[in-house]
Amino acid sequence: MGGPMLHKAKKWILSGATAPASKSVAHRMLIENGFILPTAKGFYSLLPLGQRVIDKLCRILDSEFQNSGAMKVGMPIVGTKQLWDRTRRWEAMGSEMLKFEDRQKAQLCLQPTAEEMCTDLIGQLSPLKKAQLPVMLYQIGEKFRDEMNPRFGLMRARQFLMKDMYSFALDSESSQKTYHNISNVYDRIFGEQLQLADDLIKVQADSGIHGGHISHEYHVRSSLEEDFVDYCTQCGTFSKEETPKMCSRCSASPQKIASVEIAHTFHLGTKYSEALGAKFQGKPLDMCCFGIGVSRLLPATIDLLSVSDKALRLPRVISPFDAVIIVKKSLMSNVIVEMTSSSASRYLKGGILLDDRIEMSPGKRIHEANRLGIPFIIVLANETERSLVTQEPVIEVFTTHPKSADPVDQGSMTLDRFVSFVQSQLYGSYSNLDHLHVLDELGAAADENGPQK
Repeated sequence: MGGPMLHKAKKWILSGATAPASKSVAHRMLIENGFILPTAKGFYSLLPLGQRVIDKLCRILDSEFQNSGAMKVGMPIVGTKQLWDRTRRWEAMGSEMLKFEDRQKAQLCLQPTAEEMCTDLIGQLSPLKKAQLPVMLYQIGEKFRDEMNPRFGLMRARQFLMKDMYSFALDSESSQKTYHNISNVYDRIFGEQLQLADDLIKVQADSGIHGGHISHEYHVRSSLEEDFVDYCTQCGTFSKEETPKMCSRCSASPQKIASVEIAHTFHLGTKYSEALGAKFQGKPLDMCCFGIGVSRLLPATIDLLSVSDKALRLPRVISPFDAVIIVKKSLMSNVIVEMTSSSASRYLKGGILLDDRIEMSPGKRIHEANRLGIPFIIVLANETERSLVTQEPVIEVFTTHPKSADPVDQGSMTLDRFVSFVQSQLYGSYSNLDHLHVLDELGAAADENGPQK
């Protein structure tokens, strides 16, 4: 009888490439550990491990935003000059917009953002019914920016994955309510799901080329000094100013904290709806937009949570696998493997890796699992083998944690004790386990070879 589906390490763990010299430790680790591969300056392929992380993150975003009432759409990555001219942003976007011509000499761009296209979409679908408002549409898609100096890998690439959402409300009051509600969703994603609350910085910011009335940036601390926020040690206020001289609240001198932006929200008003005809009963709809740098979150969180280039760390919920089972050669065909994977899969829905590389010692494979930041490391080796003569076989358990370089030895435990231990770890780390259901499909995915028997 088959047990839970397992992913085989011989198939999944690809040898990483040699990383170029980079100030970004996260970038080097993503390449060396086989998560991404450079293809050209500013362009990267996602390898299987990197794609699993992105897939998990996208499932969380889909769940959170659809639960908030947003509807997912797909829009072309190519925009026309005619469309962008209607908001006067074809020239205003500057040289970072990747522009080209088709065979008919029509001027096109690879879109860096989609305010124009989404607003035009709503304009063409009008008239809307009052009961449909506010309309919230989002996509998770590729964006393009012709960076003058692409650097730090996915942190500042020319092609990147973004979640961008656009809301259309009857008036400013309703739009600001939407802005507040979705801001709470952002707090839940970054705080509760990704467990970044202690390092998340939300600051009021300039709306810039997007325009609008209210704008907030979401940052996490970073070692790259790509961006900065100002922090007042006297009153605990974060702010974002080009040349801050004093805190706006208490007049003390703020200090600069190196950070990286991972998300941005805007209350846009009617700038786009007026230009592109998105109206209700002749009145322009009031808009907000909400962005999250999906691919940027990989290096940003690794940079934040890793303290050694020998041990990559990600938020637990988006680690490539929830657990790895490291099996000694003589135990590979023993029923204890299936029993252990069944116990692990009861609560760990983010995928279980079977490290079947028996040519490597268990110690070496523990080192490799720690290097990949897999949260639960389960070892079936000498201690398990000796315990099989008893009625209660035991497994060895190690865990990895953010901002720690070494695995923590949790000792030996029975399978029943292990299940209780996993429960305590999960409930101790999250206010709830709602995020687990969005990973079920990933957790059930199997290698072509099927389940371990």
